[in-house]
Amino acid sequence: MRWLVLFLGLFLNSGIKAEEKFLSFHSDIQISANGALTVTETIAAQVEGRQIKRGILRDFPTDYRDRLNRSVTVPFDVLRVTRDGNSEPFSVSRQANGASVRIGNASVMLPAGQHVYEITYRTRYQLGFFDDHDELYWNVNGNGWTFAMDEISAAVSLPAAGAALVPAAQLKVEAYTGAFGARGRDYTAEASAGGAAFRTTRRLGAGEGLTIVLMFPKGIVAPPTLRERFD
Repeated sequence: MRWLVLFLGLFLNSGIKAEEKFLSFHSDIQISANGALTVTETIAAQVEGRQIKRGILRDFPTDYRDRLNRSVTVPFDVLRVTRDGNSEPFSVSRQANGASVRIGNASVMLPAGQHVYEITYRTRYQLGFFDDHDELYWNVNGNGWTFAMDEISAAVSLPAAGAALVPAAQLKVEAYTGAFGARGRDYTAEASAGGAAFRTTRRLGAGEGLTIVLMFPKGIVAPPTLRERFD
């Protein structure tokens, strides 16, 4: 009887799918001396074939209004996409306010289970240059996802100041969690020599994200010229 109960339990549980979600979303952001950002996003997904069937869709806003209300479109170039360590097909299309990266093969269904995507791209004109400091203000994962995310994290690396890394004491960090425009405080952040690290401290639901701020001394990154910015 005990074996029968165990067998029935296993049979019933086999029909129950796990929650489809992102187990983790990590962004590695490297800032170059000319202001270009090279970003690698590592996304671990629990795939159950409901919404995630053949791949994922990653949207990136590229069209903005600057502080003078001028229309600006920033460069965005995908360099590499992998799934589980292997090259993965992708395509990039224009959306209303940016680019959409469709990742996966339309004729291949993903097997259920955990999959790790890695997206590397380069963009420019994402930094703010102010009178007394410069800064990166960055939405790490975006707020358009329809999945929960167990953990979101980011690591930012600055170029060296001369031959030395920027001291942690000269850096300031801030972040926000929650839906678009929210100012949630569910995160940890720490500056270190040459950069900073951020991590959420609670599970974020669909439509919620992590926005980070790293303020650093002027002179570390060269601001774009007007011709570069608006050519």
